[in-house]
Amino acid sequence: MYLSNLVNHFFRIEEGGRYNSIIRILVGGVFVWEGIIKFLYINQGVGRFTKLGFLHAEMTASFIGGLEILGGTMLILGILTKPLSFVFIIQMLVAMYLTKLPLLFGSSPLLPPQAPPIFGIWAVLHEIRSEYSQLLGCLFLYLSGPGRFSLDMILKKRTLTA
Repeated sequence: MYLSNLVNHFFRIEEGGRYNSIIRILVGGVFVWEGIIKFLYINQGVGRFTKLGFLHAEMTASFIGGLEILGGTMLILGILTKPLSFVFIIQMLVAMYLTKLPLLFGSSPLLPPQAPPIFGIWAVLHEIRSEYSQLLGCLFLYLSGPGRFSLDMILKKRTLTA
C-alpha cells in the first residue's frame, strides 16, 4: 500500500498553471545545453569529475551529461515532469554541495572564480546562482506539475476520454 501511494505521488499528473511550459522550457533548456557541454569540453565533463574525486569520472560525466540532455528534453516536452524534477533537485543539491560549498572555505578542487569574490559567502552566492535557479525551477515543476501544454497532460486527457 505504501509503495503504491509513493508511486502515485511521483507519477501523478497535475494540470498546474497555463504558463508552466515557460518554466519547463527554461529549466529543461539549461539542462540540455549543460549536458551537451559536458561532452564538448573536457574541463566541464571528465576533467571536472576527476578534480572532484570521482573514481569513474568518464562514466560519471557521460551518465550525468546524458541524463541532462535526455531529461532536459523530456522536461521541455512535459514528459515525466514530476519524477525528473525530483531527480534534478537531488542533482542540484549534490552539485551545490560538491562544487560551491568548498568556495566558502577556499578549499575547492576546481579553479577559483576569475575575479573577486574568490572565496567566502559572497563567492558561494555568486557562483551558485545557476544551480540555485535550476533547483527552484525543478521544485516549482515538482510541486505544480507539467502544466496544461505538456505531453503528460495530453496523454492523461486521452486516457480519460478513452
